[in-house]
Amino acid sequence: MREEKIIASVRFDSRLPLYFMLQALLVLLVSLIGVPLMPLWFIFGRAIHRRQYEAMGCDLTPRSLNVRKGFLFKVQKNIPLDKITDLAVSEGPVLRYLGLCSLRIETAGGGQGSSMGQAVLPGVVDALGFRDRVLDQRDAVASGIAPLAQGDVADDNVLVEIRDTLKSIESHLASRP
Repeated sequence: MREEKIIASVRFDSRLPLYFMLQALLVLLVSLIGVPLMPLWFIFGRAIHRRQYEAMGCDLTPRSLNVRKGFLFKVQKNIPLDKITDLAVSEGPVLRYLGLCSLRIETAGGGQGSSMGQAVLPGVVDALGFRDRVLDQRDAVASGIAPLAQGDVADDNVLVEIRDTLKSIESHLASRP
């Protein structure tokens, strides 16, 4: 597996396990069969949703967006930046109640009714900032000019060393008969 430099990583809000819990309880409440299971879910659900939260991740690399989620059924998506068509920030009623939002990544090949070509990241801290960072990197990849990763600075010492080495090579070549 090839390691790529990580430009930025998503941070998820600590209230996200509560969102997962409320979402699961809502599904249990709506289904008649699930109502008797609700007390059991109150006992075990917290640990399950904590593990779900800890397994989530999203990294921006110079060429792609790498999404990880799931602790029981693990899903890893590598989304090339040049295939991303939209990054939408949305809030449902439960997310809004908790003060959270969700980042939806849509790609070429993924339609409205399809889960193919999409990834949803609920509870992203500074979703707008991360969205802008991804879009800037996508535009740089599309134009063929990828910007330096955050924190990268052209090292002047390395450039000076390269210059000195080239001068040394030139002087050795010039001194040859």
